[in-house]
Amino acid sequence: MNNTSGSNKLLYNEAISSLMGALPVAYIRPTRSGNATVYAVCTADGTELATFNSQEAAIFAARQHDLEPMLMH
Repeated sequence: MNNTSGSNKLLYNEAISSLMGALPVAYIRPTRSGNATVYAVCTADGTELATFNSQEAAIFAARQHDLEPMLMH
């Protein structure tokens, strides 16, 4: 994770995006919801955008919103 803040986060995300083919990055990470594992789509600063029942659904949703999915473990 980076230690940038404010407008520096935007510059950081833009730099990463340019390296990833000009698409903003979305991080896909497994998380717990009750007794189930779900997959969260998150921004670079860790903000959770949505959760899905499968990793494939999370990846598909990220791509549908012009985000480049990156898997986290």
